[in-house]
Amino acid sequence: MKIERINSWFLRCGEQVVRYRWWVLLLFVLLLAVGFYGLRYFKINDSWESYFLEDDPMLVKTEEFKSIFGNDSYALVLTECDDTFTPENLRLIRQLSNELLDSMTFADKVTSLTDIEFMVGDSAGMEIEQIVPEEIPTDAEGLAAIRRKAYLKPNIASRLVSQDGHFTWIVLKLRPFPPDSVWKVPGKKVEAPDNLVGRELDHIIHKPEYAGLHPRGAGLPYLIFKKSLWAAGELPLIMGLALLLALVILVVATRSARGVAVPIITAISTIIISYGFIGFTSLSTDSAMVMIPVLLAFAIAIAYNLHVFSYFRRQMLIHGRRKQAVVETVGEMGWPVLFSALTTAAALLSFLAMPVVPLHFIGVATSLGVMLTFLIAITVMPVALSFGKDKAPNATVAKKQGHWLDRQLERLGVATLRHEKLIFSIFIALSVLLLAGAFRIEPAFDVERTMGRRVPYVKDLLEITDTELGAVYSYDLMVDFPTEGEAKRASALQRLDTVEHHALGYTLTRRTTSILNILKDLNQTLHDGDTAYYRIPDDDEEVAQLLLLYENAGGSEAENWMDYDYRRLRLQVDIRTYNSGEAEREMADITATAKRIFPEADCTLVGSLPQFTTMQQYIIRGQVWSFLISLAIIGVLMMLVFGSVRIGLIGLIPNVAPGIVVAGLMGWLDFPLDMMTATIIPMILGLAVDDTIHFINHGHLEFDRQRDYRLAILRSFRVVGTPIVLTSLIIMSNFAVYTVSRATMVIHMGILAAAGILSALLADLFITPLLFRRFRLFGKEKRG
Repeated sequence: MKIERINSWFLRCGEQVVRYRWWVLLLFVLLLAVGFYGLRYFKINDSWESYFLEDDPMLVKTEEFKSIFGNDSYALVLTECDDTFTPENLRLIRQLSNELLDSMTFADKVTSLTDIEFMVGDSAGMEIEQIVPEEIPTDAEGLAAIRRKAYLKPNIASRLVSQDGHFTWIVLKLRPFPPDSVWKVPGKKVEAPDNLVGRELDHIIHKPEYAGLHPRGAGLPYLIFKKSLWAAGELPLIMGLALLLALVILVVATRSARGVAVPIITAISTIIISYGFIGFTSLSTDSAMVMIPVLLAFAIAIAYNLHVFSYFRRQMLIHGRRKQAVVETVGEMGWPVLFSALTTAAALLSFLAMPVVPLHFIGVATSLGVMLTFLIAITVMPVALSFGKDKAPNATVAKKQGHWLDRQLERLGVATLRHEKLIFSIFIALSVLLLAGAFRIEPAFDVERTMGRRVPYVKDLLEITDTELGAVYSYDLMVDFPTEGEAKRASALQRLDTVEHHALGYTLTRRTTSILNILKDLNQTLHDGDTAYYRIPDDDEEVAQLLLLYENAGGSEAENWMDYDYRRLRLQVDIRTYNSGEAEREMADITATAKRIFPEADCTLVGSLPQFTTMQQYIIRGQVWSFLISLAIIGVLMMLVFGSVRIGLIGLIPNVAPGIVVAGLMGWLDFPLDMMTATIIPMILGLAVDDTIHFINHGHLEFDRQRDYRLAILRSFRVVGTPIVLTSLIIMSNFAVYTVSRATMVIHMGILAAAGILSALLADLFITPLLFRRFRLFGKEKRG
């Protein structure tokens, strides 16, 4: 490909941009207006279901589960006081329970110390009563009776109240959420149902009248709401610091009002337009992921505009004619910036290979942002620079063909060419060391490892899980028999009991819940509380009688654990803490055990924990595929553009370095692979290729002019070295802003991204020129 011919075409484009500069500005304003309009439709959805594609097997199975057993999400409140069994505390627990049931939009049924199915036997058989009577006693004897009942049945007490009486749960079962991603309550804000539930729960538990209970919210909807609040506070902080840092760096690098203003305008406009366009689609994202395209937009906008501005300033110092400098800048910088944008966008689109909705958003938003940034940088920046008077050329710069930094980078080029063997040896040694670390990477969606206790809502959650009653996550095993009536057979229930006991032996299991709790309790109640009868009867007819007796007594909990057709059984397993590897092993084991014990049934896992695990598998596979797809796309583009398979493959070598560095550091520093860090390698690969393209492209141009590799390389160091170094430093600085976050995974991303960009810069300064010369990329030198 003839670079001179391409540059001539861009030169003509530059002439048109200058000639029709007011029309260019008008089109830019119109595009910005459309983006603003689309922002009103931009959606953030933090529910776990929103992470999966509509036809994902995990989502399909979860929806089937919900259609049978209802919502698997709960709103929970953990109360804490010196003594739960005082008249005032019992009254507050009842009042809080009733308010949750009456005031929350999706409330279905509440379970608490003052509102629970407590079975007692009498002469007629059995009845269901409350542990706490309607009229709460104030005398010691009455309160002692309540305490005795609360601890009379260990299987109930262990789920409801701590042994010391300090903690107790209030559990609100929720009605199924509507299929739409948002829910509108008349007179209230439109928002996702999970977030609405969390908001309502947070409002109620923070009312002054409940302060004596020290209530703390829990459950996935509450976690989602607190996460969205955290993101709403964290994003402006990080964005503000990124903007401030960008301003400082641009002031130092450009010393020009236009050089500072246009990149900032470009970044902000890119976000508005890209997010506005996405708003017109059905694509949504997670609140924690929304900041990634924003910060990337700042980095890309500054990098592209700085390349344009640096070359313009260079030409102005040489001859001083403003409009001519603008046209020359578009002619010289148009093609490498376009090629950089195309390869970066293509690499970022590889996120579409991961079947995870927020990562699809990252791929679409970032790639769209990159192309918009290119358009703005190559039109609006030249237009802004075209206004003003010509200046007298700088004789010193014109004579020396560059600034002090240009000349220092040329000296670095000389040193690089002189120490080829040493540089290659260091490169190979570091690559081997880092590749060894890559095999140590562990995937994790553990809220403590990925977010950390410095995040307030995570700290509160983990303090709850550290209590005697606390559990951080749960999962459900659904046993689906081929025919109706199978689920209420004694043999089926006894086999479920075997699976349940097996699950209780796991390291992570806190407790289990199923229809067995109700039937065993009822069987014991009917036999005067004899603990020997806390079991499932052996006879089918006896089981059927227990179920009928329970239903006639007004019991309603059974429907949560066995369907109306008696075809499906549900076993819920709560875990006390989360370790990704151990949780995956335990869930695989319980699935295999259930399938062995129920060979005739379909046994599947659903719930938040299986979703986490499925997400891990998607991320692991997707990370590998995304990296390979990115490399393949960039390689093919470089082959096509440079017209050589050999050049395309060689050009990939320095761009593999950032991936190796990021993966190696993750392994050696014990940074887990999570939703945030999964975005780094494809993103860094897309950014890293920019500088490689600028160096190879300008080196190609200089070689065509001089037919001498050494001179072409040194000339490339002098002309494009400074913008390459400055843009890399700016991008590193922008990512370094992540480290001010309180969230561990955001800090990890900042460290890894900055390290990846630094390694890309070093590879382009030390490896690319050596490959350039060693492999004679653009043909034979001219012998003179």
